[in-house]
Amino acid sequence: MRTVFLGYGEIGATVLGPLTEHHEVVAVLTHRPSYAGLGEDHVVKLAEKLGLPVHFARHADEPQVLPVLRQAAPEVLVSTNWRTRISETVLRIPSRCPVNVHDALLPGYAGFGAVNWTIRNGETRTGLTAHVMDPELDTGPVLHSVVVPIGDDETAGSVYAAMLRAYPGAVLTALDRVAHGEQPVPQPTTGSSFYHRITEADTRIDWSLSTTRLFNLIRAQSDPFLNAWCTAADGRKLYVKRAKRPVRAYRGTPGRVVRHAEGGVAVSCGPSWAPGSDGIILLEAQWEGDRPGPAEKVLPRLGVQLT
Repeated sequence: MRTVFLGYGEIGATVLGPLTEHHEVVAVLTHRPSYAGLGEDHVVKLAEKLGLPVHFARHADEPQVLPVLRQAAPEVLVSTNWRTRISETVLRIPSRCPVNVHDALLPGYAGFGAVNWTIRNGETRTGLTAHVMDPELDTGPVLHSVVVPIGDDETAGSVYAAMLRAYPGAVLTALDRVAHGEQPVPQPTTGSSFYHRITEADTRIDWSLSTTRLFNLIRAQSDPFLNAWCTAADGRKLYVKRAKRPVRAYRGTPGRVVRHAEGGVAVSCGPSWAPGSDGIILLEAQWEGDRPGPAEKVLPRLGVQLT
């Protein structure tokens, strides 16, 4: 099918390559690599390598872009990791439909940071949903979905890698269904939820939480995402890159560095009397401005209070 592609970053490039092998991509719309300070040029480099015309915009309905999209006369728009809302004016351009692939199993986890929020909330699965776009974010009828399991100790980084592998198949299957005239299925209203963008303020560690809640936060904010963090008495930020549940419980004042144990640094958490307040083992950490390293080297002193 004649296709206009809207996408950005690694996810966008992961879809664009296979898309050009099966469909006629007549134009690529992306954000400039410097968008929002992200510095991701994956789509630009791939489009140039493939000889595809590239157009830059923050919003898809900017005056210099709309004529390009209309002249392209696409049958479908395909959006992956396009990072601004697409107006109804643009959604009406394709002769068949506009298709987006969202990184969650809709209707739950619409919005932003779905990979991180699902792990933070202790979910055991996530996935991709290819749906027809409408003016509201992530609410359009579903063409195809793919389930991606989340292991008990799995991090956002490994789940993200699994999602990347699933993106091309999800998009191509959805487009096959469009080409064959299959009708998308409306999303149910029950279980619908929308999540906001994750900022650094949202990833601060609260040592009063249980071991499970803390562990889920840390693994949800693993590399390549913004890491969970706390502060020391001198105000320095400490980023926690990897952690694990302890074999033995380490209890006491929440945030106290108790001892070096189990291959890392044991820090107490939660009320000392409460079930599930078993502490957590920090494995890798990083002071702001320094290099990451083993937690025992980053936190060599015991008795330090983290907040």
